[in-house]
Amino acid sequence: LAVRYRIGRCILMPLFTDTVTVYSKITEAEWKRTVVEGVQWTDKAEKKNADGVLSVIQYASVTFPEGTYEEVELKIGDCIVCGIVTDEVNDIRGTRVGDLRKKYSNSGVVQAVKDNTRRTFLKSMKVVLE
Repeated sequence: LAVRYRIGRCILMPLFTDTVTVYSKITEAEWKRTVVEGVQWTDKAEKKNADGVLSVIQYASVTFPEGTYEEVELKIGDCIVCGIVTDEVNDIRGTRVGDLRKKYSNSGVVQAVKDNTRRTFLKSMKVVLE
């Protein structure tokens, strides 16, 4: 899915070609699985130097453009996996969110949600995963 936006004389053409599976936490034992197509998954790494010790923090962000975020409620604590995943998550050993994250390396738990849906252009929701 390619979306074109014109701002002034510039044309922006972000490509939202990724698919993710969102696991929304309902209760400790119940999770709702939703597959969302047309998003952008970005892996990131930041170097931190604290008291002479260099560490690398790896995280991912997922951008949900207009037309994709309406079908899911994104909140802190939810789990997102890159790709289409059919695994069920519940409170039984071997099927918990931690087990899902071990099975799929491109996954994370939502740490922050940025709501850009009130903008005039490029309406989106962006989540940061750790």
